[in-house]
This record gives sequence, C-alpha cells and structure tokens, in this order.
Amino acid sequence: MCWRDFHHQVLAARPEASRRDYRPRHDRWRTEDEAAEDVAAWREGRTGYPIVDAALRQLLHEGWMHNRARLLAASFLAKTLYVDWRVGARHFLDLLVDGDLVNNQLNWQWIAGTGTDSRPNRVLNPVRQGLRYDPSGAYVRRWVPELEGVEGRNVHTPWRLPEGRRAALDYPAPLLDLTEGLVRFQHARGLG
Repeated sequence: MCWRDFHHQVLAARPEASRRDYRPRHDRWRTEDEAAEDVAAWREGRTGYPIVDAALRQLLHEGWMHNRARLLAASFLAKTLYVDWRVGARHFLDLLVDGDLVNNQLNWQWIAGTGTDSRPNRVLNPVRQGLRYDPSGAYVRRWVPELEGVEGRNVHTPWRLPEGRRAALDYPAPLLDLTEGLVRFQHARGLG
C-alpha cells in the first residue's frame, strides 16, 4: 500500500512520468519495431527462459500474475532484451485485470532503472530467480506444459538437457544468452 500511495504522489507531482523517464539515463532502448521478433516472443511467452515464459503465459490466460513474475518479465524485456519499458508497460495495461496506470508505469520505470530507484543497474537473472522462487518448478510446469516432463530443477534450464531430450521438447531455445544481454545493457549504460 505504501508503494501505491508513493507512486500516486509521484505522478501527481510529475504527471509526465507516466510516459517519460522520471530519471533519464540516456538509454538508447530498442524500439518495438527494432526488436519486433524479440517483443513478439516475449509477449507470447516463448523467450526460452521458463520462468519468464510462465509469467507471460499466466498474464495472457488470467490477466494477472504475482508481483515477482511481473518483476521478472519486466526485467527481462527492459534489461536483458533492452527494449523500451513503455512497450512492456503498454502490454501489461492491455492485459492486467488489476492494471493501474500509476503503479504500472512507475513500477516499469523502477525495474527499467529510470524511476525513483537508487539502484538503476539492477538486472534480475531469470534462471537464478526461477531456482530461488520456484525451486520445484511447479509454477513453470503449470504454465509451460511443454516442460511438464522435465525432472527437478532442470525445468529452469532446458537448453542444458542432453540433445536428444532437448530436441523432443516443443520449447524454444533462449532468445539470447544472459551474459550477452547483460553485456549489451552494461555497454548501453556506459558501465562496461
């Protein structure tokens, strides 16, 4: 409730923050057109990262997802794929049954590192987050049925399965290596 009230106060003082960066970082985000294939895969829950895909498929099916899932999906789009946060914010508002312009926009800016946050370079690793918050893989298996038969924690890294087992899954390879995404983000932010 405190974050909700805080965001309402921020937007009341700075209404332009619903469309513009609260704290510009001079990002050169990829636009929706520049990243069309990546954005489509993200929206459909076909990124190749099971916890991210589970979150986005839940959103498509239920119009809702847990806050941790929202953070992971947003971090993946804005930081790993380096796509403008407004693309994701618009998608969430289109589908969330509990969508609220104020909290949606400012939470997207928080994860993108352009909001009121003091840690703008935080990047959530979807593999580590999956292992930490879905250690048994139950959430992933519920929303990504292609991985239902993958044993244990391997469900979070299906690309590491033996080739024959991997080839039998109707699940995409990761859109990009996480290290590659992190390097792109750090370079764009002037950190690396």
